[in-house]
Amino acid sequence: MTTPSHRFVWRTFTSVFLAACFLVATLSGAVLFLAPPGRIANWTNWTIGGLTKHQWSALHICFTAAFLVIALFHVIFNWRPLVSYFKNRLTRRLGFRVEWVAALVVAALTAWGTLAGTPPFNWLLASNEHFKHMWDEPRHRAPIPHAELLSVGELAAQASVNWETATGRLDQAGIRGVSSETVVEDLARSNRVSAQAIYQIIANQPQGGSRGRQGAGQGRQGAGQGGGFAGQGAGQGRQGGGRGQAGGGVGWMTLAQFCDDQGITVETAIGRLNAKGFKASKDQTLREIAFNNGLQRPSELLDVLAQTR
Repeated sequence: MTTPSHRFVWRTFTSVFLAACFLVATLSGAVLFLAPPGRIANWTNWTIGGLTKHQWSALHICFTAAFLVIALFHVIFNWRPLVSYFKNRLTRRLGFRVEWVAALVVAALTAWGTLAGTPPFNWLLASNEHFKHMWDEPRHRAPIPHAELLSVGELAAQASVNWETATGRLDQAGIRGVSSETVVEDLARSNRVSAQAIYQIIANQPQGGSRGRQGAGQGRQGAGQGGGFAGQGAGQGRQGGGRGQAGGGVGWMTLAQFCDDQGITVETAIGRLNAKGFKASKDQTLREIAFNNGLQRPSELLDVLAQTR
């Protein structure tokens, strides 16, 4: 008795592969939502599940692209059921259906609410910024943003350490393949350490922290220099009370989150804003406060929040 050969069913393959792509894209998207900014992840060699942020990002991009391609074939294989959603139930002809109109309206409202910064969309974006800033520990910040892209010689100069001393410390720590032109990121990868560890060795700083919740290289500057905050987004300190170079992301933080990040009380912040004629509440984002008070961008609030008394 012979067993009939199994025929490969493309419809089944498409459905299963589509589900797999959806699951991986969802998982990688969730990880990236909670992940630290690149300037921190790259500096500290942050990983989760053994994968770096770059690797999670690569998975997310490739599986999302695969999802879109296979979804096209899924539509082709299921064309008749799909078209039926656009047919009148009584006449079975193409015609008006409340369901697809409602779906388009909800999609349009989602786009509008996201761009306008209305709840609950602004809550989601604020949560994303909150998770990003949770990883940013001032004492572990890099000397400059993306310092891992500097050469070893340039990094030593940032640490104010002469080249001979820097190479001696690296050699004593067992770091191999050192040259002044070697990119710090490449040197760290070849020696299986973080770029932060390379800097700490050169600067003769205690090496602390794992690959979890870390920021990068140096401590926050400027809190006592003319009343400035640590610079947002770019990761550099506000120096001497000048205008902060805030990244766009800080605008999605609520006032309460921003105050917690900067170590001041909400009451103090609101008092400073009220003194300048601005109205604000702790649950509003800096973006909302700025626009509601006639400012062009959230970074214009930082000078007010950073003032000393």
